[in-house]
Amino acid sequence: MADPDDDLMDLDFTRPGAIPVAVEAKPSRSTVPPRIEEVARLFAEGDAARACALLESNLHQEEFGAATELAWGMLFELYAILGKRQVFESLAIGFANKFEKSPPTWAPTEDDASAIGKDGLATVTLSGELGANAVQPLSKLHGMAGKVPGVRLDLAKVADVDDIGCGALLETLRVFKRLKKSCVLVGGEQIAAMLAPKTMMGERTHESTWLLLLELYQNLDRQEAFEDTAVGYAVTFEVSPPSWEAPKATLPAAPLAAPAPRPKAAAADCCGLSGELSGGNRESFAALLSYADNNKQVNVNAGSLQRMDIDCAETFSLLLEELKASKKLVRIHNANYLLVGLWRSLGIDKIATIESRKL
Repeated sequence: MADPDDDLMDLDFTRPGAIPVAVEAKPSRSTVPPRIEEVARLFAEGDAARACALLESNLHQEEFGAATELAWGMLFELYAILGKRQVFESLAIGFANKFEKSPPTWAPTEDDASAIGKDGLATVTLSGELGANAVQPLSKLHGMAGKVPGVRLDLAKVADVDDIGCGALLETLRVFKRLKKSCVLVGGEQIAAMLAPKTMMGERTHESTWLLLLELYQNLDRQEAFEDTAVGYAVTFEVSPPSWEAPKATLPAAPLAAPAPRPKAAAADCCGLSGELSGGNRESFAALLSYADNNKQVNVNAGSLQRMDIDCAETFSLLLEELKASKKLVRIHNANYLLVGLWRSLGIDKIATIESRKL
């Protein structure tokens, strides 16, 4: 009779693989859903078209949770990069319905200055509802004012303008006037008709709306409407109204050659990143490291940074880890949504404070 213990001697616990060894999975650093990470990485590697198609096909099919607005912001930016204005504006309508706030508008860029007509005027089109979301796009026109003889501002697709939007549009018209540059309004009558009912005599609200209406009447050479509105403005706000100035005739102007673009200067209390950064070379961040040496609070302005590839983002992450270990507090602000998606996929939001630009 065989000894039962003999069977135990056949078990070789020393053979490789005899006992499965559990390999502990490396914890993910990502704080975004996998689809957002995939889109961000596609764009980081320079494939904006595939990134756009992927996010476009999944935006309404997947639940993105706390990253929902990030996903929308990334798609808006991809549409803008690819020049897809029509679908951008369709998405803006969906955004307004979903989030119940003003959607982003198609932002004119400095490249729009190349769309110059034979009269030398650059054409810029605004659409949708203009509110706080219009401040940044309109402010870009101020820089354009010094580069072109004038602008043709198409307002025909504007659905509404609140007091903040009125203030931004008013300042833009004043900038061109101060520089003695032409500003031809398309749809100005439509906007004036939209604003007129909002200016109620005796109600001391919406002062920017009153002032924009006066500016529009002057631009449109409607002196009688201007003077009637000026009286209402003076009575309501108990101040002297603007004086009527007949609009000057605009002479045809030949297109001017645009000067070479100057790099945007970063604010004195922060370090700026700009352009497209690639590769794992730490030299890309030499200015940031120098700035961090002399500051405990490290403010990074990413407003001019368009793209960062994955190798560069990994190097950036390691650099920020070093700054954190040195007790530095890092705040990255004004970053585009595609960068935010990439950085959050690498866990950079656990190392530094990341603030995206406003939609």
